[in-house]
Amino acid sequence: LKPLAQDKTLPHTSGSRSEGAMVNSGKDYPIELGWAFLLVVGYLVRVAFVSIRLPGAIGILLVGFAFSHFMQKDILENRNDLQRFAFLLVLLNAGFEVSIRRLRPAILLISLLPGLVEMAGIAGLAMLTHDVGIREGLVLGCVLFPLGEGLVIPKMNEFKAAYPDHALPRVTLTLAPLEATLALSFFSFLSSVSSSLTEGQLSPVLLVIEVVVRLVATVAAGGFVGAGAGWVLSHTSKITFRKKRIFTGSAVEAFLLVLGLGFGGFGLAKVVPNGFAPGSMLFDSDLFVIAVGSSFSDVADPTVLHNVEGFLAGIWVFGSIILFSMLGSRTEVQVFEHFPQILPFMLVGVACRFVGLCVAVPLAQRLGKHSHFDPKKMLLEILFLFLCSLPRATLQGALGAQPVQENFFSHLGEQGKAWRQFIGQGSRLYIITFSILGSLLLEFLGPKLLLATADKTRRHAMSLAMPPIDEEHASCAPSQIGSSFFMEDP
Repeated sequence: LKPLAQDKTLPHTSGSRSEGAMVNSGKDYPIELGWAFLLVVGYLVRVAFVSIRLPGAIGILLVGFAFSHFMQKDILENRNDLQRFAFLLVLLNAGFEVSIRRLRPAILLISLLPGLVEMAGIAGLAMLTHDVGIREGLVLGCVLFPLGEGLVIPKMNEFKAAYPDHALPRVTLTLAPLEATLALSFFSFLSSVSSSLTEGQLSPVLLVIEVVVRLVATVAAGGFVGAGAGWVLSHTSKITFRKKRIFTGSAVEAFLLVLGLGFGGFGLAKVVPNGFAPGSMLFDSDLFVIAVGSSFSDVADPTVLHNVEGFLAGIWVFGSIILFSMLGSRTEVQVFEHFPQILPFMLVGVACRFVGLCVAVPLAQRLGKHSHFDPKKMLLEILFLFLCSLPRATLQGALGAQPVQENFFSHLGEQGKAWRQFIGQGSRLYIITFSILGSLLLEFLGPKLLLATADKTRRHAMSLAMPPIDEEHASCAPSQIGSSFFMEDP
């Protein structure tokens, strides 16, 4: 890995200010007043933005920015922990919405290839223009490329209700969580590599072995925990002690247990050593939570899963206020000074995304052995999927702060610190730019593309070789509807 060279285009770091921290130490007033401001004002502003067809995340960011000028000292001191809690909700939700055994190769190609091409394009540009190593470039690409699942999925649910016979919204309902899971999983891998390199106690061979062992152990252990929880919570009526039921079987009980297991796995991954080197852990905390959610969704009864997802959706309203208000409190007006440096990454990224879609969709058609070929319709479908990839906020907010919190690239000294700050600034500018621009483009152009690609027959299936729409899934939860279209035909 090439060391980070001196680069005048990186943001200037000041020794008088810690990374991502406020200049002041917070205001001394009751913490309840601070929470009241964040929750009440944050929610009202979020609702106001949504009512005018703007992303609620932007409104919460502005509330957080305003709060930074009179932030309560205890909230300021625990800002990293609050963001980590919201990040765990993102991880658990991503796991719930991915069922690996129900996926087909064609949809995996569509969901993974365009994002990987965009990430590679951003990483390559970083290496060329900022003279950073491949790992530093990939971390930047991994933070910037994923679509905003929290913005896209609600809009697809609206389109699905407005165009019930159209397959594209249902396709996107499956693509979005898959791409989110790709970003989170790959970021976990990069985090593992970064922590191992920071320790500096492993040879390259042992480093590769350690990372492989960590990934395998994490998926196996997380999968076992999630599958066990799914089975137990789906058979609570059969688990008795002295002929009395142990579990109530309620929805809130299932949610609390799954959330607790997610927290437990997240914490356990930070204390179980792997024996390769002092301080090196056996499990990856982020991937552990994803594995718990994914295996739980595969094993749990559909009713139990739907109830747990409903509670998670409700608590995510609270989690999103925490995540984006804390992110906004770290934002300064000076961040816009770095827009000229971030703009090339935006342009190269979206161009690579479009190229990736143009390659992936025809290949997916071949994998699906679809005989009919309509170039015009395929191009319009590609444009719709491209529009769906533009709104971004959730993962940029969740991942953008991680390099600072986890002290990535600390072995590179001041240049590593500068690159951490650059990633954080890029994520905030991506949120501000793409959440607004992408949401507006999808709002106004999306329906036109759906009408242009609609089929006269009721069972329209796009050129990705999807199975026809199955009526029995009409009442499924949103996260299940998309997945059902890529199950193997009976």
